[in-house]
Amino acid sequence: MKKIISNILTGVVGVAASTVLWGCVAENPFESEGTGIVQLRTVVNSITTRADEGGDQSLEDKCVVYISGKQGLLYKKQGLDNVDDQISLKAGSYVAEAWTGDSVTASFDKKFYRGYQPFDVTKGGISNVVLNCRIANVVASVNTSTINPVLMKDDYKITIRNSRGELTFTKDNAIDAKAYFMMPNGDDKLEYTIEGTRKDGDPFTKTGVIENVERAHHYILNFEYNPDDPQNPSTGAVFIKINIKDEVITNDNITVFSRPTLTGVDFDIEKQLNFVDDDNIPEVVSVQICGDKLDDIELTLGCCTWKVVLNLDTSNDDKLSGKRPLNFGNLKSEDPLIEFCKNHGLEYIAPVYDPETKVETAYLNFSRDIFTRLLRNAEEHVFSIRVTDAHGQETVGHLRIARDQDAVVIEDPIEFDQVDQNDWKKITSGSATLDFSLADNIEGVPGVEYSVADEDDWTFVPVNTRSSVKGMVPKKASKKYSVTIDGLKAGTEYKYRACCGDFHSSQIMKFKTFSKFVIPNGNMEQWASVNGVGGQNGIRLPSRTGNLDFWGNGNPGAKKASTVLTDESSDMFRSGSKSARLESKFANIAGLGKFAAGNLFAGEYVKTDGTDGVLSFGQPFEAFAEDKNVDLHPTALRVFVNYRPKVGVNKRGASSGYIAEGQLDKAQIYVALTTAPIEIRTKKTNQKLFNKDDKEVLAYGQATLESDYGPDGQLQELVIPIEYFDSSVQPTHLVIVCSASIYGDFFSGGEGSTMYLDDFELIYE
Repeated sequence: MKKIISNILTGVVGVAASTVLWGCVAENPFESEGTGIVQLRTVVNSITTRADEGGDQSLEDKCVVYISGKQGLLYKKQGLDNVDDQISLKAGSYVAEAWTGDSVTASFDKKFYRGYQPFDVTKGGISNVVLNCRIANVVASVNTSTINPVLMKDDYKITIRNSRGELTFTKDNAIDAKAYFMMPNGDDKLEYTIEGTRKDGDPFTKTGVIENVERAHHYILNFEYNPDDPQNPSTGAVFIKINIKDEVITNDNITVFSRPTLTGVDFDIEKQLNFVDDDNIPEVVSVQICGDKLDDIELTLGCCTWKVVLNLDTSNDDKLSGKRPLNFGNLKSEDPLIEFCKNHGLEYIAPVYDPETKVETAYLNFSRDIFTRLLRNAEEHVFSIRVTDAHGQETVGHLRIARDQDAVVIEDPIEFDQVDQNDWKKITSGSATLDFSLADNIEGVPGVEYSVADEDDWTFVPVNTRSSVKGMVPKKASKKYSVTIDGLKAGTEYKYRACCGDFHSSQIMKFKTFSKFVIPNGNMEQWASVNGVGGQNGIRLPSRTGNLDFWGNGNPGAKKASTVLTDESSDMFRSGSKSARLESKFANIAGLGKFAAGNLFAGEYVKTDGTDGVLSFGQPFEAFAEDKNVDLHPTALRVFVNYRPKVGVNKRGASSGYIAEGQLDKAQIYVALTTAPIEIRTKKTNQKLFNKDDKEVLAYGQATLESDYGPDGQLQELVIPIEYFDSSVQPTHLVIVCSASIYGDFFSGGEGSTMYLDDFELIYE
């Protein structure tokens, strides 16, 4: 007999949480060909979830599982309970990813986990992938045992921050608290400030930086002292020294186990097996059982008794009397009843443990003789199998057999597949493409009926495959087609069913259209003075939170020249009471000046390199989407604009290579969809500017304003179509860049060129 193999896709959420996503591939133990699929079993035992994670959802509910290949994102599911049992993949190279937890800038209790694992699929083969998910936070804490109470009072405050957020330790929380940080792109350091009082009453302040911080590392602040040093004790510069202990996080594991699985070998156990024709009965019908520490495996009979099923004359064995359930899991391997059942056509193969996959696999094999001797009557014969594991999780499956034509369940002549809710190629914010199977001969026009889920206002959409054919026959649908429904509402759940003539399927399925991505603070109503890079204060940004947010601009670089390039304005607006005002200026720093364009972009100002900037263009959809089930394929960007350009002036923005002396400035707004943020460097020695032909850019659109735009004192609509270079790949980041001077990257333009912007919106059509 061929070795029984249990192959799985396993996810282990490690460090502070560990999740096992497992399932076993039904491989025929009787030399049948492998199916070459990846299976995920995702029903989890929630009682093993960490209680201290808090929140409304457990780690397994929050977990998002991805599979991607060279075509881009191929599979996405949120919630381990929603991951499909089977995923068929063509031969090739893939990547499995998982995310779970809470992606919060800075928190004492919210943690985030990430896993990434490449794997290959071969034709006819089965992949066994272990996806290790590790904590994605940078963690910091204070070793309070090193704080000397003889030298320091307990009124200390220890603040640790990155460029987006900060957390403060005091005597009330420092003993046990840990700070969890999500590091923004380009930020690889933590800054700390210690404020307190020496025992002699002198205040002190100590600042420092932890450089090159990494995910899944714990940075512990340890205090050292020189209490006798008389030099300037109030600064703490000599009084305190901080040693940083860097620890790789490897402990604090838990495991979440999946429910047992029941799988038909070479058949779908969810469907009836039709054995009206004896020639079609196989030698063996095998049911595979997988689980973690299988316990009970109970077989219950339906309409027949053990005497009929096993062809017994009489049975004095109480375990085989009538229809009494038979629990193989309670039988010892040497129990004679196991051999007795095998000799009468029912073979039980006890669980075999695979240390690599950590799964036990058992089989129940039904011989051909069992089905041939079942009475020919108009009843369906049912074998119920109940499996329980050591964690108390239970799965029940049914092997259904028809031995008479009247007992055969007639398959629908048209069958719609359940559309994958996360299949962005089939579901958008306004349409859905549904796959279906159609029988060879049907009567009537086949199609789909759909309605909003909580209504019964059904709309019929015919399929475009053929005209009506007379002579309907009770034959299972087989040929594959698809139909597209347009004009749907975004973020709305719909139900649908197959129909053809007078036939309406009793099977009703559902899908939900993707929501439209709402650009955060796109109406430019919320502004704040925030802490920028390098500890700068008072940086003006369109921010909802008072921290760095979706929007960035060049104000951190202009801060050194006490200049503001971009700010809120109530001079003109389209809605609300504010807009963004971008003005190009000549910034003078210590007698040295550079032309700087008024600008606004989706992304971050990372740092200042001399008098030049390092920027990150692009913000992740997922981090800013109000609804995580969001459509990432807009067709255009709409914004309301007023622009008044100025001419270039010698040595203050004019350049023979870009804007010549006396030449009118130009403005530009562009939008892009990318697979990663784009780093921008304006310094000439290592300059890197945005290029729409970069491999990360999947779609792009731009508008160049070469003269006045919009009436005086009013904003005018501007729609920028988005052209897709590659629509087969799922974008992850949205880039929006607005500049009052198109050649601002080259420090060229018209001083005083001004652009007002309001009501940014993505269009889906």
